[in-house]
Amino acid sequence: MELISLIAPVFAVILTGYVFSWTNLLGEDTSEALVQFAVYVLIPAIMFYLIGQEEFENLLNYGFYVSYGGTILALYAVLFIGLKALTSFQVGSATVLAFAGVASNTALVALPILHAIFGSKGALPAVLANLVVAILLLIMTTILETSAGHKASAKTPIYKILLNVLKNPIIAATLLGVLYSFTGIGFSDAVSDYLELMSQALAAVALFAIGFTTSVRTIVQTGPMILFLTVVKLLVVPGVVLLAGHLIGLDPLWIIAATVSAAAPTAKSIFLLAKHYDQEPQLAAHIVSATSFLAVGTLILWLFVLHHLHPTAFQLN
Repeated sequence: MELISLIAPVFAVILTGYVFSWTNLLGEDTSEALVQFAVYVLIPAIMFYLIGQEEFENLLNYGFYVSYGGTILALYAVLFIGLKALTSFQVGSATVLAFAGVASNTALVALPILHAIFGSKGALPAVLANLVVAILLLIMTTILETSAGHKASAKTPIYKILLNVLKNPIIAATLLGVLYSFTGIGFSDAVSDYLELMSQALAAVALFAIGFTTSVRTIVQTGPMILFLTVVKLLVVPGVVLLAGHLIGLDPLWIIAATVSAAAPTAKSIFLLAKHYDQEPQLAAHIVSATSFLAVGTLILWLFVLHHLHPTAFQLN
């Protein structure tokens, strides 16, 4: 495993964005334009593609959803309640930070790691982990849309808020992806190549925007919060997911996949939504950066633990 080779390009793109921000070569609205492009075009493309390409039956592994998705949702609830009770964060900000502490970059980190270790056998668990993250983003977007609706007008009818949620491109793409998977039609090579190309652009756009938004002063001011959520994301969440997988009795491969997915750094999509809804975008960007950097060490640690617990599973490839 060459985890450094997976993480190094991530930081290189973030650093590039920071350099361009520092030199003022690009306008101040550059980050906002990139975020809009990602939210309305790139994220919907990858959501629809990753979910829609799978056979619907393959998406139904209830034990995995309970041990991985259920655990993450429970931990999100704990973080959200804690942030609301112990800090001055409002609903939108607490939503973003709580999800930053639990939602993983499964597509760009967990998927290649699992595929490298288990080959094609590791692809399906990674896809389901992506689906869980998609559902998390759907929930997060719903909360942010609802919060924005209430903020704009206390008299906004609930049906209008729900309509705005359903019209959100990320949520629409997720739901359409599930429905398309149910049809079993699949994608032609041309359509698959198109969606793959669109989804590949997300990494560069999001990471550059993160670097462009990074502020050293904000890092200093919010250091304890960044450290806390980073520890939760890289150590607490995968540990609880590992325990849940054993208690439910998942197959060893699925336990490993769930734990590795949980141990991946924070999903960059969190920052994009935080920026889009103006809810602590700099803090979200710093959490993505911190977890991406430290995940090099913590992922190696978790792989050693998983190999010790399930040595025979690592011989599947």
